[in-house]
Amino acid sequence: MAKILLIDDMRGVRRTVSAVLKRAGHDVVEADDGGAGIDLLKSQRFDLVITDMLMPQHDGMEVLLFLEQQSNRPKVLAISGGGSQVSADEAFMLARNKADATLAKPFDNSELLAVVDKLLLKVNA
Repeated sequence: MAKILLIDDMRGVRRTVSAVLKRAGHDVVEADDGGAGIDLLKSQRFDLVITDMLMPQHDGMEVLLFLEQQSNRPKVLAISGGGSQVSADEAFMLARNKADATLAKPFDNSELLAVVDKLLLKVNA
């Protein structure tokens, strides 16, 4: 299927989302913040990037800005549940112009897979 980069600072979220994507047949590479994700993007090719928008060190906006500079960038799904200072809606306001789709946490497996499938269809079209 697809090679997906999953960037989220919450280990439990990464484990859960990764397991769902792997069960659906995808190859998943995980990163625990935007900086680590950008390093992986510099060395590997991905079909899709799923990035949390709010992370303590390097956030999803940094990932989106990096990808914006790439000529052959993968599709991007921005996810967020908000944070102590920023709501999910505020985080998505930043992402809506740069990501291909957004998904608010908590989401269920079927919602995740539906958005992923839709984005990957665009990649393969």
